Amino acid sequence: MGLHNFPPYSVMTDNDVCGGEAVDLTRKILETADIKVVTVCATAARLYKMLGTGEIDLTINIKQTKALPANVSFIEPPYTQLSLVLLSNVIPNGALNSVEKPTIAAIRGFDYSGQRQRLSAQGYQFVDMPDSIDAIEMFIKGRSNALLTYEAPFNFFMTQRYLPIAAIYNRQLLDSINTYFAVSELSLHKTYIQQALSAYAAAEQLRYFTPPPDSSSAKLVPDTVP
Repeated sequence: MGLHNFPPYSVMTDNDVCGGEAVDLTRKILETADIKVVTVCATAARLYKMLGTGEIDLTINIKQTKALPANVSFIEPPYTQLSLVLLSNVIPNGALNSVEKPTIAAIRGFDYSGQRQRLSAQGYQFVDMPDSIDAIEMFIKGRSNALLTYEAPFNFFMTQRYLPIAAIYNRQLLDSINTYFAVSELSLHKTYIQQALSAYAAAEQLRYFTPPPDSSSAKLVPDTVP
């Protein structure tokens, strides 16, 4: 199972492996006495290549990512739903576009369901980082004017590391996007993985493998146009 650092669902450990909520659930569903789930934690761009060659069997991702290989099957129902937000520092007139050539921290290899292209066309410059935490840290440390992020890892990061800091950020909800278990067509275990995940979802009558989180955050000013 290939994952990138995207807490709380996947969290990188010291040995380039990932743990986290998604790993725990996947092991619960797929592992047997003879089958073990081994995780690989890498950048998103590397994971897409590994998925395309069958070097990894599965990952979790949205369907809209252009860098995903064509030989991938998505499992219904969705794993969870993610809130895609644009965060910016609170500035006097509340408008990010008042900053000359504003920069936006983001994850390298993510097109964010077309939002990267839309924001680039508006004159924003992207500062690409390897994973969600690196992008968040870039923004928190003031090295970018804004952050394009899925809200769950941002809230997790703020809770774990920055809760005592009374920082307030403008928040614009751009989209709500389902993310799915994605299985490589080259995986030798493709049939087992697909059948096991589908059977579990049916038996539990799931709409999502993991219910979408509450999008609210004490650190954000909701529905502010940056």
